[in-house]
Amino acid sequence: MSHFSRIRTTFRHREALVQCMQELGYSVETDTTIKGHHGLHNVDIAARKTRGYALGFVKNADGAYDLVADWWGVSGTSEQKIAEDLKRQAGAIQQEYAKKMVLEQAKKEGFELVSEKNEQDGTVQLVVRRWQ
Repeated sequence: MSHFSRIRTTFRHREALVQCMQELGYSVETDTTIKGHHGLHNVDIAARKTRGYALGFVKNADGAYDLVADWWGVSGTSEQKIAEDLKRQAGAIQQEYAKKMVLEQAKKEGFELVSEKNEQDGTVQLVVRRWQ
């Protein structure tokens, strides 16, 4: 039996989420299914890497896209490992998504990216400017 884990997110902008997943090295399809250990799950966005099962995103009632995945039964993977891996990936996706949304809003307001620096603590420092 398939065992899909679901993590609530705050991702609301479909196109930004698709672009962010592509920038993280995923192959992305929309309005499709992802494969689980013993079945398929309908998703709005599917993100796949070369190894393993795909990650999926499903729009929930409040308009955010929840992250869904099924790594149950993957050799040597415990339920705790699955949860940790999903949370780690969700964090990386959240960071890339937030960066994309900040840059998109900055561009709308006439700013351009001057520099981007990844700090040792995992934060990303963005410097933008606007010429008057």
